[in-house]
Amino acid sequence: MMTQFFFALTNPEAEPLLKLEVLSHFPSFKLSYSRPGFLTFKGDSSGQFNPLMARLSGKCLGKFQLDELKYKKAWVWKRDEKFTIPSELAALSDQSLFKVGETVTLIMMVGLNEYWVGEYQLQSHHFQTPGEVSSIEVRSVPSRAYYKIAEAHEAFDLPFEEDEIVLELGSAPGGASLFLLDQELNVLGVDPAEMDPVIRNNIRFKHLKRPFETLRSDDFRNGVDWIISDINLPPTVVLKEVERLLTFLKPKGLVLTLKLNQEKHLNSLKYTVKNFESWGFENVRLKYLPSHRQEIALIVQHS
Repeated sequence: MMTQFFFALTNPEAEPLLKLEVLSHFPSFKLSYSRPGFLTFKGDSSGQFNPLMARLSGKCLGKFQLDELKYKKAWVWKRDEKFTIPSELAALSDQSLFKVGETVTLIMMVGLNEYWVGEYQLQSHHFQTPGEVSSIEVRSVPSRAYYKIAEAHEAFDLPFEEDEIVLELGSAPGGASLFLLDQELNVLGVDPAEMDPVIRNNIRFKHLKRPFETLRSDDFRNGVDWIISDINLPPTVVLKEVERLLTFLKPKGLVLTLKLNQEKHLNSLKYTVKNFESWGFENVRLKYLPSHRQEIALIVQHS
């Protein structure tokens, strides 16, 4: 059985969960060289290495000197914003384009004058960015939830349509609401806490200032098209409440951020996917987004 080195890029907060996931789902893999946000593993080359808690993963071709990086097409990623990518590599990265299905060559600047090279197949849900970093423009927003829903929207091309109704559970202070309102959606935000004034004063926003556990069918005379959640509660609590709502609501999709601060929550994800499939949702996907910490996005849609 041949062995191969693999790489994984993740956010430092997720590294403990990534290591636990590899230990559980890829038991033959052994942790090799690593730096914060960059990990390599040695394992069996016969299977695919695609841990959920990695922002990006693939085959690791090894460590190279700068003068050895003679590629005609490659993306270049730097582990630390303080690093300066050499001008010749920056130019190479800027002029390199990859299509879905192509094998991407990724040069990873892990340290000063330290370069590793990896390969992965570009999927439709990948960002067209080196290292799967966020392509969402940084702006002044009420909370980090803005970037999470924006990244999910871009990665999965979520079919939001103007004037659709979005139920947002745990909406305060309004990060996700801001993005949704920018898409000309109508947002019903449920949260006992105060909303940002910019959100509260938007004509498309309605605030139900109470716990989401109190929601009943009478609150939704016009139904809802989407359910969104980024609540800082265990996924068991959130999913139980969402399942209750699905007994009287028929949305076309859900975008749920699940907090995974315990190993048991990570291990339960496969059962969560099967559960939503049993509800008749044909597309149920999980993705670790660039703005995530110890959490993951669950995207649920009807075909």
